[in-house]
This record gives sequence, C-alpha cells and structure tokens, in this order.
Amino acid sequence: PAHPAISEDEESDSGDNDIEDPDFIPPSHDLDTSDLSDSGPSDDLHDHNSNRHEDDDQPAPQAKRPTQEKKSTARLTTWKMHSPPDFVGTPFEYFSRYFSPEVIKHITYQTNLYATQKDVNTTFTTTEDEMLNFLAILIYMGIAELPSIDDYWAMDTRVPQVANLMSSKRFRLMRRLVHFNDNTQIPGTVDRFFKIRPLFSFLNTVFRKEPQTPKQSVDEVMVAYKGKTGKTTLEAHGVPLMPIQKTLGATSQIVSVLVSTISLSTTTAIFADNFFTSLELVRYLKDKNCRYTGTARDNRIGKPPLKSIKEMEKKAVPRGTYSYVTSDDGILALRWKDNKTVTLLSTDIGVEPMSSVHRYCSETKQKEEVSCPAVIKSYNSSMGGIDKSDMLVHLYRSPMKSKRWYMRLFAYAIDVSLTNAWVIYKRDCKALAFQASLSTSVDVPKPVKGHRSHTPDHLVRFDLSLFHAPLHTTRQTCKHCSKKGHILRSNILCRVCKVHLCLNADRNCFIKYHEAVA
Repeated sequence: PAHPAISEDEESDSGDNDIEDPDFIPPSHDLDTSDLSDSGPSDDLHDHNSNRHEDDDQPAPQAKRPTQEKKSTARLTTWKMHSPPDFVGTPFEYFSRYFSPEVIKHITYQTNLYATQKDVNTTFTTTEDEMLNFLAILIYMGIAELPSIDDYWAMDTRVPQVANLMSSKRFRLMRRLVHFNDNTQIPGTVDRFFKIRPLFSFLNTVFRKEPQTPKQSVDEVMVAYKGKTGKTTLEAHGVPLMPIQKTLGATSQIVSVLVSTISLSTTTAIFADNFFTSLELVRYLKDKNCRYTGTARDNRIGKPPLKSIKEMEKKAVPRGTYSYVTSDDGILALRWKDNKTVTLLSTDIGVEPMSSVHRYCSETKQKEEVSCPAVIKSYNSSMGGIDKSDMLVHLYRSPMKSKRWYMRLFAYAIDVSLTNAWVIYKRDCKALAFQASLSTSVDVPKPVKGHRSHTPDHLVRFDLSLFHAPLHTTRQTCKHCSKKGHILRSNILCRVCKVHLCLNADRNCFIKYHEAVA
C-alpha cells in the first residue's frame, strides 16, 4: 500500500464485506503493550579492532633495521559433525518451530486489542487455544478446498474437521478481527508492511536458525495482492546500507542485504536470475569473498567483448555455440545459445568441463545433444529452490479472500511455514531411517522350500519394550495374513522378530502381529 495505514485492497471485490473500519485508530490513551512490541531481529555491533603491537623498549642504542610485519597465526579450523536427529517429532512440533506459542500469544493479544479499539464495550475475546483452532481450520481448508466458506458448515457438504472446531459465525468473526500489530503505532512509520511486520520479523528469525546449505538461490515470489513495494522495501525493513551498497541498483541491493544475513557467506555460492544480476553486484560480492552465478540482461554486464545477441540468434549459428571472456579481476561473462541466447556472469565456476544436454529439434523431430558449459549446468541445477518452494506452497494454499491486503500475506506466512516444516520433517525422517538401517544389520532368515518359515519366540514377539521397528528389505511372504492358497508378500521386515509383515494402506499386519491376544 502507498501508506502503512491503508488496509484494504481497493481493487478487491470479495471477502469481509461487513468490515466497517478495519483501520480504526482510537484516541490516544494508555495501553499496556510494551511486552508485546515488535521484536524483530537486531544486530549487535562489536568492535573487532585488532590488538596493537607496540615495539619493546630497547636497552641500548642499536642500528635500526627495517621492521617486518609478524606473520599472522594460522586460522584455527573448526569441524562440525552432521549427525541425524536422535528422534523425529510430530508434524505439529515441526510446524511449531515456526508458528511457536510465542507467535500464537502475540496474535491473540493483538486481536483482542484490535477488537477493543474498534468497540470499547465489545464482549469479544479470544484465547490462544481458539487461535490455534482458527489456524487449523485455515490449513484444513487448503487441503479440502470447497467452492464457498459456507459449504464447510452446510448440511449436505459439512466437513466435521472444520465444523466441529468452530461455528461458521465465530470463524467469520475471527477472520474479521485477527490482527498482528497495534494501529496506534502507525503514525511516523514508513513501513508499508507495518500491519504484518511482527509476524514477518519472527519468521525470518526462526527460518535463519535452520542449518545453511553451501548453495543459496535468490528469486522473487508472487503473492496475490495488488499492493506495491518498490524502492522503499529496504528502507521500511530498517536495513542499514553501506555506501557501496547504495551505488547498486534496487534489485541488486536486495541480494547484497540477503547475503549479509548468511553466517558463512565466504563458503556459500549465490545463484540468481537476470532480475537481480549486475556487474556491480558480482564485483561487490567477489570483494566479500562470496561466489555468485546469475543470468544477466545485456545492459547490466558492462559491455564485455562477447558475440552480440543478434549475431548469436542467427539461424546459421547452431545451438550450443558459446562465447566467453574473463575480466581482469576474475569475473566470467558467458553467452550461450540454447532455445534462446543466455548471458551469465559468474565468479564460482568456469566453462570447463564441457558436457551436453538434450534438446528437441523441430527439423529432425527428435532430441539431439547440445554442448553445454559447466557454469550453465551448475546454474540450472542450483537455481530451482524458490520455484520448488513456490510450487509446494501453492499445492495446498490456505484460502484468504479479503479486502485487507495483509491477510493474503498472513495466509502465505502459514503456507510457507507448513512447507518448510514438511521439508525439515521429511529430511529428519530419511536421516533417522537411514541410520536405523545401518545400525541394525538384521540377518533375515532365508526361506527354505519344504521347511516351516522362521517363527519368533512369543516372549520376543509381544515384548513392546523392544524396538520393533519396520525395515525395508526384499519381498517375502507376510507372516500374519498369508495362508495356503492365499499368499501375500511384503517388503517390510520387523527388525526384532525377523519376519515380513504387511504395512500399507490396505493391511497393517505389523501392528496386529505384535498385539497380544487377550
């Protein structure tokens, strides 16, 4: 929005039509809100001046010799072990790493405060448990999508997972009043995201606590609302820019600021598209010992002596043709012809070793090999992180049609938190399963034709104190449900009982086999 006090999306025609004044600011009066102020990430400045070495006093006059700087001591190397987690929590626990009880408490407080600001005599009040139920309904609506909000409570299409948690009237009231910041603090701020800033600040902080990977991609994400940010984005975020950063373009400044949040930027490679890349940005990051690769627009690469785009796109020039030069400070500029001509700048990797990619040829009606420089292959394999995240977010998008633009961003915050929680949960499950498969080394008794299959002792079979974990192995006959003339096979093996048991959507012999018969 053009001003932080603007809440409604003027071009929106759906949502909370019964909101009378969502941006009501009451007369100034004392409000005890000091303990729930916006607590965004703050940077502590430390003085890292090196120790000054003073010359020792000489006991007697001596001939002066040219002073030599002492060699700096070798840098100590710290090695970090990457081990799988001791256990995997529940999906809700992973989601709560981002939408923590602290966030729920803050939203609950601000919602009650906003309701009071709209009507001092209001009887509305909500609790943290009810706010969790409200979030649960939004999440489930993203999974089981219906044409209208009313359909979740209608007799013919009633969804108990939603209708049993909250009435339709209460849900609409919660959606109308949910709030994230104190409107009385708007005067004097330039932050266009003031309405949603506390939530964004907290999520940015907890997202950065996750272990960093050696490759980071930067890309834009589209959220369905009609406001604009533009050049005031960094000013509103309160990010101090160094003088050299101010000389960069607006999009290049964004990359430089994001890189400053990386704790290990000197061992990280950054990838971005031509919306962000410029020669000045690449040189700025190189001076910071941060590697960068990005596609670039022709007017932002400093006019290197490459073959022109017009010349490269001639039909006589085959696909796979490339032209490259290197600057005096080690910046690679490359132009490569694929279906279209692509220009890149890189300080991370070069042209060699060459490889090939397969492209469809309309003339021969089949795929052909096209030579591909190493930097192109590295860019293609490392640049899809944001697009994949955006795809996952939109698979089960929380419905939030509202005239208040920041409600769209609230829904996006929920969805991206769910996506990140799912990615980390999936990673930990794989790591723990892999560790278990390595540490168990189960010797599976091989079936012998004409002999009875292996049968575990009853004391072992029904002892739930043992770690009866399922392991994935080769397919063999299920010990529980298979009978003569009706053989069912499974890949799942009990690591303790050493028998195969069905464990799928149709049959759960694994549980039934270990249940003691009364």
